[in-house]
Amino acid sequence: MLLEEVDVIKSDDRGVILDCGRSNFISRKKGTVSADHTHDENEIVYLVKGEVELTMGEETQIVKAPVKFVAPPNIYHKLVALTDIEMVIDRGKSYE
Repeated sequence: MLLEEVDVIKSDDRGVILDCGRSNFISRKKGTVSADHTHDENEIVYLVKGEVELTMGEETQIVKAPVKFVAPPNIYHKLVALTDIEMVIDRGKSYE
């Protein structure tokens, strides 16, 4: 059996980001903000636990897990954790 530690990309008072290869696992505490940016590649987000206020471009809505959404390249997006949340993020994949 081969077991390897998972690298911590970042850990702060908001939560933790773990390196899972092409994906990242992210946990965030209630009331924290994630993303609040744009990027040059697709980002597929799987919200697997909790509830967020999601802003994508000019649109904002409340989103509850489990749900999947795409943050397209160069489109502003932001998540505000309304509860403690857990997400898996895949970068660079095409729309599915």
